[in-house]
Amino acid sequence: NPAKALGIESKITWCKGDILNSNLVKRVIADYEIELVYHLAALPIVQVGLRTTVPMFETNLIGTLNVLEALKEEYLMGGYDIPLVHMSTDKVYGLTDWGRKYREEDPLNAEIPYEASKACADIAVRTYKSSGYIKRASVVRPSNIYGPGDMNNRIIPNTIRFCLQGEPPKLWRDYTYVREYTFVDDWVDAMQAVAKFTFETGGDIFNIGSAVSKTQSDVIGEICKYFDIQPITVEPPDYTKKEIPYQALDHSKINRMLGWSAKTPFEDGITETVVWWKTNVKDIAPNL
Repeated sequence: NPAKALGIESKITWCKGDILNSNLVKRVIADYEIELVYHLAALPIVQVGLRTTVPMFETNLIGTLNVLEALKEEYLMGGYDIPLVHMSTDKVYGLTDWGRKYREEDPLNAEIPYEASKACADIAVRTYKSSGYIKRASVVRPSNIYGPGDMNNRIIPNTIRFCLQGEPPKLWRDYTYVREYTFVDDWVDAMQAVAKFTFETGGDIFNIGSAVSKTQSDVIGEICKYFDIQPITVEPPDYTKKEIPYQALDHSKINRMLGWSAKTPFEDGITETVVWWKTNVKDIAPNL
């Protein structure tokens, strides 16, 4: 439970349920008089989508449609204009030339399940807005987000887990894929800036990035500095062949229009993340 591990569980009003339950989504938005929706719910892992394709599309697309339908009813039937900030991903752009940065006006060329399901949701949000079903909506397409509280099956949490157990992290052989990494505090600042903009203007599409691009070796090597351990090189799993080799964002639009830019150096973000894991390991992962 990341909220419990971060010490914020008691500060949140929780409604447990399924985003595929359209009536529940409508009730949450209506009963609690919601003033702004950050739509973050998703099945987020590429390799998961390759194994559970239909649930990936159900959650990421149908779940988004349920949120949109709830907001549509609030607006068209009740006159309540509730803004939406929808979290998409940089992966919706699909393959790009090595060294080229994605721009917001680029086509969405996603081809594998996770990317495609998020691209469908991205399009759905913009469709509801352009059709007049909702009046205020923004789509954000962030790079990889990392930091304290992330316990998912991703490279940074997984590497820290290995190191805490005294096991060498696994470095994929001949794996030179590049990703952009944004620290969670910077992403939160960006989301709040986008929400304010959406309230005031109706919204837009924004890339959220840090200009910090790293290989798998870079990321694992930075984490290993905090442990007396070195990675081992192994053959990569088959799913890695489906991943986009190079990803980087042009985030000049959000910088120009909203005055936002990432402030946390990658090394500082990794330090804070590792310290958080070491401090909380007994509570968040008692078996380590």
